[in-house]
Amino acid sequence: MKKMVSDSSYKRITHLKVLWENTQPFIQIYDHDLEKITTQSLIGYSLSYQVPTPSERVCVNYGDLLLAEKQNRCEKSVKSGKKCDNCIREDNIFASQFHSVHKRDRSSVSQKILKRMQKENILYIAGFFDGSTKVGTSASTRIQTRLLEQGAIHAVLVVETPDGISVRLLEDLITEELGIGQAVSIGKKIDGLLKPLMRDALQKELKIISRKVKDCIATSGITDITEITSTWDNEYSAETCWDTIQKYPISLSSGSHDLKVKSVVGRVAALSHNSGMTLAADLNELLGITVESGKIAGDEISVQAQLF
Repeated sequence: MKKMVSDSSYKRITHLKVLWENTQPFIQIYDHDLEKITTQSLIGYSLSYQVPTPSERVCVNYGDLLLAEKQNRCEKSVKSGKKCDNCIREDNIFASQFHSVHKRDRSSVSQKILKRMQKENILYIAGFFDGSTKVGTSASTRIQTRLLEQGAIHAVLVVETPDGISVRLLEDLITEELGIGQAVSIGKKIDGLLKPLMRDALQKELKIISRKVKDCIATSGITDITEITSTWDNEYSAETCWDTIQKYPISLSSGSHDLKVKSVVGRVAALSHNSGMTLAADLNELLGITVESGKIAGDEISVQAQLF
């Protein structure tokens, strides 16, 4: 790795979040000199930067504070990890209530969460290129965004419920009765993108699973639900840049890099390298780390050819 050389011509920025809006991927950026938050399209975005030593970190929730133009308890600076202590504490409290709202007494749940539970929700089964499947839920109005955020490859939308409580009861039922999990690790998602199953095989598998799910729901005793017969496919995962992709061999969180984003599936990016290779990397490695952005010659890399 080359020695980092600080230069005032470089721009000090921190990438905070990967966002999906209107089926398009964006990245939220904090400019340290301007003290301003911007959002840029990820497709075609240049990742030409170096991570100075010692490294600095900014809480990935800091952009929410600036954009809301109001005070919260975000501390901005972080010693390790992605979030400051206050944001970790507040996010954990919210997540605990949000994900277990169907198991809790209503008096112990915030009005903000109860209000969100009043919206229609969809229960879905999602599949990934490594063969993993999961059951999940989403507000009906953002189902496509939710699937894009998760990096699903194919999904079957099973039923719609009038609220967020009953859909979570169904989700737990499917996990308990059919053994379908509610999460897939980022490692499995990346493995699938590097060595994908045939898309039609994944679609057939989810069709079989969705039938079992509907049969399970039919005997659950939960009523006032609407059956759905639609499916969803991730168009980004079908782009040709993923056909011969290999894993980026070094972490985005340190060193120097000169890459350009060609496509995004979830938070995994297909990156073009000056060697002509297309490489996959988890953008989460970069988030929260202050970098010097500019014309940077990336560190040398060595990529071992995949064996099939």
